[in-house]
Amino acid sequence: MRQRAIAEDEKLAKRRSILDAALALYLENSRELPSVSRIAEASGLAKGTVYLYFRTKEEIFLALLDEKFHVLLHTVLGLFNQPQTSTGVLIDAFLHAYIDFLRAEPGFLRLAAMANSVLEQNLDANIALDFKSRLLDKLLEIGQQLEFRAPQLHKGEGASILLRVYALTIGLWQMLDWPDNVKPLLEQNDRIHLLRPDFFAELPTALGQYLGGALLTR
Repeated sequence: MRQRAIAEDEKLAKRRSILDAALALYLENSRELPSVSRIAEASGLAKGTVYLYFRTKEEIFLALLDEKFHVLLHTVLGLFNQPQTSTGVLIDAFLHAYIDFLRAEPGFLRLAAMANSVLEQNLDANIALDFKSRLLDKLLEIGQQLEFRAPQLHKGEGASILLRVYALTIGLWQMLDWPDNVKPLLEQNDRIHLLRPDFFAELPTALGQYLGGALLTR
């Protein structure tokens, strides 16, 4: 039994080292995913060992995204489980916690934006389905808490509102995430600044307006 526990701990440690190495490489250049070879070298493991844990590099980064979502959704659920406050105070607290998370996780949004277009294109369909199912379960759980705090909502509306918050976030991020070769235009033309406001200044305004309309005007 003890040997089995040690073996399991070793497996978890190797998996953790792979994920940590992949994240470190990704943060060096978050516009492209590092190869399995680079991840293996950075983690101090053989390439074949990495493939024992993950079949593709996309599977590695989906696992990282899954971890980040777990942290975010756990934070939001804890927030909604706090003692009753007004809906306006709840919106402000949510936006504060949400923005703080995004600031603390600089690679999250770009990785999340890759989920459908890049990561899931080279995955076993069952792995992608498991990932989406876990997100859905947690989203529905949090949505129920939101419905409890805002009883004017109908059943299922809480999850839909949260999904729209996420969609607005990703959409705004992609619109404002200019590639490096285009960014110099900002220095050359003052009018271009209108097309690229600061993401962290724009996001709370956009989400606050949406949530205010969805939760306060009924």
